[in-house]
Amino acid sequence: MIVGSKSDRLQQLLIRLAVVVLPTIVIGYITLRFLNFSYTSLNTGLFSQTIYFSFGLLAAYVLYYYGARWVVTFFLLWIAYWLFDKAINRLPGEFDVFYTTARFQLYSTLFIFGWVFGFLLVRVKWAYIILFAVLSIVTLVSISDTIDLSLSYILVHIFPVTVYGLYMYFLSPLVAERIELDKKKSVKFLLRVVLFVMLVALAFVIAESLLKGNVKAVEKELAARGAKGDKDGSKKDKDNYDDRDGLMDKTDDGYRLKDTMRVTSKMSQSDKLMFCSKLDNYFPDGSPAPIYFVYHYLTRYDPIKETFTRDINVPSLDEITVDPTALPMYYSYTDTSMIRKSMASKLRKVVEAQVYLSENTWKHSVLGPASVFSIQTIPVEKDFQKTFIQGYKIASFTSELNNAYFVYNISASPTLEPLQEQRHDELRSVRSYEKLDQEFFDYYTKMPTGGIYDSISKLALNLTSKGSKPVDKVIAVRDFFLKRNENGKRIFRYTLKAGAVDDPNIPSSKMLYNFLFKTHAGYCTYYAGASLFMLRALGVPTRFTTGFATINRSDKNKGWYWFYASQAHAWTQVYFPGYGWLDFDMTIGNEDQQSAPKPDGTPPLPPPEPWLVINGKAENVNTSSKSLTVSFDQLIYFNTPHQMSRSFTRPVDASLCRVLYDKRDTTFAAIQPGDSMIIVSYKDEAKKIPMPRAGVSIENQVNDFPSPIIADEIHIRVKEKDKKKEGAGKKAKPAEEKKMSWQEVIWLAGKVLIGLLIFVLLLPLLYLLYCLLRISMAGNSTTKANHVYRAALYRFHMAGLEREDETPLEYAQHKVDPTLSAGFEEFMRIYLRLKYANGNLRDGDGEAINRFAKNIGSSIRKKMGIPKMILNYLNVLRASRYIQPTPKADYENQLL
Repeated sequence: MIVGSKSDRLQQLLIRLAVVVLPTIVIGYITLRFLNFSYTSLNTGLFSQTIYFSFGLLAAYVLYYYGARWVVTFFLLWIAYWLFDKAINRLPGEFDVFYTTARFQLYSTLFIFGWVFGFLLVRVKWAYIILFAVLSIVTLVSISDTIDLSLSYILVHIFPVTVYGLYMYFLSPLVAERIELDKKKSVKFLLRVVLFVMLVALAFVIAESLLKGNVKAVEKELAARGAKGDKDGSKKDKDNYDDRDGLMDKTDDGYRLKDTMRVTSKMSQSDKLMFCSKLDNYFPDGSPAPIYFVYHYLTRYDPIKETFTRDINVPSLDEITVDPTALPMYYSYTDTSMIRKSMASKLRKVVEAQVYLSENTWKHSVLGPASVFSIQTIPVEKDFQKTFIQGYKIASFTSELNNAYFVYNISASPTLEPLQEQRHDELRSVRSYEKLDQEFFDYYTKMPTGGIYDSISKLALNLTSKGSKPVDKVIAVRDFFLKRNENGKRIFRYTLKAGAVDDPNIPSSKMLYNFLFKTHAGYCTYYAGASLFMLRALGVPTRFTTGFATINRSDKNKGWYWFYASQAHAWTQVYFPGYGWLDFDMTIGNEDQQSAPKPDGTPPLPPPEPWLVINGKAENVNTSSKSLTVSFDQLIYFNTPHQMSRSFTRPVDASLCRVLYDKRDTTFAAIQPGDSMIIVSYKDEAKKIPMPRAGVSIENQVNDFPSPIIADEIHIRVKEKDKKKEGAGKKAKPAEEKKMSWQEVIWLAGKVLIGLLIFVLLLPLLYLLYCLLRISMAGNSTTKANHVYRAALYRFHMAGLEREDETPLEYAQHKVDPTLSAGFEEFMRIYLRLKYANGNLRDGDGEAINRFAKNIGSSIRKKMGIPKMILNYLNVLRASRYIQPTPKADYENQLL
C-alpha cells in the first residue's frame, strides 16, 4: 500500500489502474473470446462476461490497494454469493430458476476470478507468474480442439498471453514503489511499451518462419498416424458410419448434428432412424406441405480453423435454447422473443408439430421448423416405446414461403419450378437492404478476403449486375450450380466422395476452391458453404443452417414424416426485410435423401388433451384401493400454467391409471410417499370437469375440482439415487482403463488446495482450542497458571493487542488492562511469583487465577463483539507473528 496523502494515493491508484488493471481486463477479454469460440455452450454475450470479470477485478484491486482485510472480504463475498443463490432458488417457476441459476453461476464465477486476480495483483509480489500460468493453461485448453495443426493458429492464440506475461514482468518492479510520471516520463514509458510489444511480435514472426517447415513435417506425420489409426481402430459403428466424416457426432445420448462443420474429402452417412414428426402444415387443398427441420445456425466462419461454427454474439438469433429433458411431463417452455428476433412480419404463421425422438437421436435436441418459440413435453404411447424414447410438441413462427417444395433446388423435380417462381415473384418486392440495421447487415455479409476468397467473390460478382434485386442474386447463384456443358449434361453433381486429397495439409478452403473451379462435385456442405460465400460477396445476408431435409413419402399417414440419419443436411438461409430468414437449398438433387433406407413405420398415437396436470408430491398411498393424496402448488389448468400462493392437498383416484417411472411403464406399487410426480387427467365426456372461470383466482377454482381427481397418467420423477446409479452405470469402466482427464486433475488439485487453505485458516482457532483444553486438564493450580498465561498471551495477541518489545508485566500494565480491563496485571504478579520467586500459593491465588481465566474471553467479547472476535482467529498472518520470538525474555525479576 502506498503511503502518502489521500490525493497522492488516489493518483497512484489511477496510474496502476491504467498500467496494470486495464491490460489485465484486455487479456481477460481476449481469453474469454477464445473460450467462447471453442465452447459455444457458454451461451451468453462476450461483452457481459467481460463486464462481470472487470467489475470483480476493479473492485478487488481498489479495496486491497486501500488495505482491506482479505479474510473479511472473501468471507463477505462468500456470504453475498450464498444469499444471491438462495434468492434465485426462491424465484417462482422451475424453469426460471434453472436458467437464472445457469447465468448466475457463469457470471459469479467470472466475477470471483476477477476478484482473485485483483487480490493477487495487489498483495502477491510475483502475481504475474500465477496469472500468466493460469491464462496460458486456459488458452491452451481453448485451442486444444482445433481441427488443423497450424503454427500460425497456435501463435495467434499464444501471442497475447505471452505479451501480457512479459509486460507484467517488465512492469512489476516499477509498480512495487511509488511511480513518478510527468509528461516526459509518460511519453518515454509509452514508447518503451510499444517498442516492447513490437519486439515480441517480431520474435513470433521470426519463430513462425523458422519453424514452419518443421511443423509441416509434424503435421504430415500426425496425419499419417491418423490414417494408420483408421485401419487399426476405426471410429465406424455397426452400419459403417464414421462421425469424423459425417454431419453428426456420436455421444452417449445418441447422434447430434455438429456445432462446427467443414468440407472434407468424403461424407459418411447412416441409415438409422432419427425421429418422426406430425407436422400440421398443409396446402389449401389439404395436401401436406413439408418444411425443413432446423437444428443449428452456424452463423460465423472461422478462416483460421476453416470451419462454419455457432456464435453466441450473433445479432437477433432466433434459435431457442432449452433442454427438453429438463422439462417435466406436459410442462412447456415458451420464449416469445424468438418471434421478435425472427425479424419478420409478412406471410408468417404459427406451425405446430409433434416430434418423437428415437434412441439414436441426441435427447437434448430441439428439432422443428425455423424459429421455434415454444416446446411442451408429451408422453410416448406404450406400444411405441421400443422405437421412440421421448416426445414433445413445438410451435414455430414460420414463413409460408419456407415450404420444402420452394426450398428444393429444382433439379430435384421440374414440377416444382412453378411453385418456386411464385415465391420469387413475391420476394422481388424487396429491392435492397438500405434500411436494414447496419450491424446486422455487416455481420451476415462478412467474409474473409485474399487468395481463394477473392476468387470466389470475383466469380459471384460476374454472375449478376449491380442493380439486381436480392432474390435475383440468389437465383443467379442457384443457376450457377444448375449449369450444363455443351453436351447438355450437368456440370455440378452430388457425391458423397468429393475426392481424396493427396496432401493432408491441403486446407478445406482449397477443397471448396476445387469444388467451384475444378471438380464440380460435392455434398451438401460444399453447396451450402460455396453459396454462402458467393451470396455474402454479393451483399446478401446469408447464414449456414443445419438440420434435416423433410421428405414426403407417405400416402397413408398424411402429415407424418420420418427422418433418417441420411437426411441430415446443410443449406443456406437468406434474409429478406419483412419476410425474415428463408431457406434456399442450393444442393443438386440427392436421391439418397429422397428415398428412405427402409419403409416408414406406423406413426405413434398422439396423446389425448389433458384438462389438468398437477406437479406435486405423494403424501399417503393406498396400494389396495390404488388411491393416494397429493400435495401441490403448481398445476396446468386447460393448458395454462399456474403457480399458486399456497399448497393444496387433494385425493387422487388412480385405479385406472397408467403409471410411468423414468418414462417407462411400471405399476402403482412403485409409488412411495414423498415421491415427486406429475399427475395427468385427460378431457373425457364421462368426467365432471370444471371449466375455467374468468376473473376467479386459481386458488378458488381448485376448490371446484372433483374429489377425488381421476388420474389417467402418473409420471414418477426419477429419484436422485437412481440418477446416480444410472450415471454410474453409463460411466463404469474397468479399473485398469480408468484415466483422469485434465479437467478432473485440475478439479482434484483445486479441491486439495481449497482443503489446505481451509485447514490453514482454521489453524489459529485450533490452537486456541488446544490451549483451552490444556487449561481444563491442568492437575494443579501452578500448572493451570502456566497454561492460563500462555492462553492469555495468545488470545490478547489475536484480539489485536500484539506484544512488541514489552515484558509480559509491562504488556499487561500498559496495553492489555487499559484497553480491556481484564485483570491481567494482577494475574501476572501471581504468575511471576509462582514461577521465578519459588513462591507458594497464597490464600485467594487459586480463585484469582480462575477468575482471570474466565474474564479473558468476556473482556475481549465485550470490547469487540462476537463476530469480530471470531474473525480475528482467521487472521493467519497475525497468528504467525505470535510464534516469532520477542526481543526481551519473559523473566521480570527486577520488577518483582
